[in-house]
Amino acid sequence: MNDYQINTVKIENIEEECKDIKSFTFNISRSNIDNVRPLPGQFIMVWVPGVDEVPMSLSNADSNGNWTITVKKIGDCTEALHNLNVGDYIGIRGPFGNSFIFPKDTSRLIFLVGGGIGMAPLKFLAKEISKKKMKFILIEGANYDKEILYIDEFQTFSKDISKIFYCTDDGSFGTEGFASKVFQEELKNYSKNQLSNALAYTCGPEKMMFEVFKICEEYSIILEASLERMMRCGCGLCGLCAIDDLLVCKDGPIFNSKILRNLDDFGKYKRNFSGKKIKI
Repeated sequence: MNDYQINTVKIENIEEECKDIKSFTFNISRSNIDNVRPLPGQFIMVWVPGVDEVPMSLSNADSNGNWTITVKKIGDCTEALHNLNVGDYIGIRGPFGNSFIFPKDTSRLIFLVGGGIGMAPLKFLAKEISKKKMKFILIEGANYDKEILYIDEFQTFSKDISKIFYCTDDGSFGTEGFASKVFQEELKNYSKNQLSNALAYTCGPEKMMFEVFKICEEYSIILEASLERMMRCGCGLCGLCAIDDLLVCKDGPIFNSKILRNLDDFGKYKRNFSGKKIKI
């Protein structure tokens, strides 16, 4: 598919997940991206006619061409998306970027640690992991109870979730505290031998992911993190998504421990619309 070609799709379903967050499902079977099956961690560029184009992680995609994005209302474009109805049309490009890598050893200890809207690609990942009959431990964090995502959906494949933890900053749902702290406490329940074969995936606020990374380094756990940066093109032209000498849209958005160790900007800096580096 041409990276610059916008394909028009019709919104087939809209689900209100929680306060200011909705999931939009569309079918790509009548577009020019037939037979493309996105992988967990990949993203698309979503165009709202007359407003803007923004990157969105996929929160689901099935073999029938149904793709889903989960959108938090935080700006003009996302607000415009929230004002759309079933039957309305949007434009999409993609999928872009790399994806989470599934472990070949199905007996590995697997952790999914996410926060806020970062749960979107992790939900897609969790669903695909469950299809492979692999067990995993899920940790979801949010600011408060009304921002916790996908509770009902996680229950549909709960047989594959060894443990599930919810936590909120204010303690209004689940454990009070951050997802990274819950993750660190949970690791104390495993032996060094068990953790030597562990794998963690994370997506959410970058400060949270940086803490998860440091914990994984302490316990020698391989981590894959889904990073977010300003994106205007999605295909390596604008350079706004630069992190050190890499581009999140082309080299990511998934980065493993080996790469994260060498990124000075990770957890510290990002770029604004002008390309200026600013603190996270």
